Amino acid sequence: KEIEINLLPSFDSLKNPFVNFWYSLKYLPKLYQADFVYYLAEFPYCFLFFWFGYLNKKFFIHAHGTFAVSFLDNFKYKFVVKKIYQMAEKIFCVSNFTKNEILKRVKLDNLVVTPNGVNFEKFSYPSNKHNFSPSPQEKIILSVGALKNRKGYHISIPAFALVLKNFPQLKYYIVGDQRDVNYYQKLQNLVEKHQLKGRVIFLEKIDDEQLIDLYYQSFLFLLTSIIVNQNKFEGFGLVYLEANACAKPVIGTYGCGAEEAIRNGYNGLLVPQNDIEKTAEAILKILSNPSLAKEMGVNGKIWAKKHEWSKMIKECIKFIKI
Repeated sequence: KEIEINLLPSFDSLKNPFVNFWYSLKYLPKLYQADFVYYLAEFPYCFLFFWFGYLNKKFFIHAHGTFAVSFLDNFKYKFVVKKIYQMAEKIFCVSNFTKNEILKRVKLDNLVVTPNGVNFEKFSYPSNKHNFSPSPQEKIILSVGALKNRKGYHISIPAFALVLKNFPQLKYYIVGDQRDVNYYQKLQNLVEKHQLKGRVIFLEKIDDEQLIDLYYQSFLFLLTSIIVNQNKFEGFGLVYLEANACAKPVIGTYGCGAEEAIRNGYNGLLVPQNDIEKTAEAILKILSNPSLAKEMGVNGKIWAKKHEWSKMIKECIKFIKI
């Protein structure tokens, strides 16, 4: 049976809830014609679903960490969002951590956990572009993710400085959106404080082939996410799977969705949040043991293969009945 799929345009959240509502109304006819709707738990479209459920139209929500929870703590939005969550046929949470954070705020029996998937085919082969070519003596540590406080770069940079004493040929590449200028400046100050100029390299707006090349040129992947407050956290951490698909060991943190992307000691290591010394120890453990790094990389590729999108989509489809 052929299925017609209509994609609505995405746009940044509008701050005023009334503007949100009226702006999204123009897409109501398309939603009304649909047999069911699958959407991310973000604004402003969710305002439509306050009415949508009463029209006997099924809708499904994809809850991806921070944005699935933050509006439940917002005085202006929480009543509407709670009602929408209760009306949804199913809410697909990317991790048990995300699921539990939602349940702390609203009682629901329609939550299921379906982890993020990775485009395994895309990341499992080296790129044809070779923009980054370290010397045989150099090793690259890589982080990928927007420069936000919750990504924990203010922890990983000082940890890198500690490791550099044992591995002076190291370089640390941080790839991500730099729109948070205050946090970016904070990181620049850390680089200056620890005398890491030329050792820590910030990159932004690189294409997929360049990113894949960086994954393959790196020795390990590092992202020490932290919980900034009760509703800003790492929901899962797709970048860990991307690195694993490139056969790279990964380092993440306990107490967030990274726990479900990383099996400690298998495809990578987990460290406590906000712990510079433990982070440095984990980096040193992998750098000083190439056989362990290779084993974790091989395991990571197997792990990523189990999480490829085609398999994750099938898990979702099991719950979508129209």
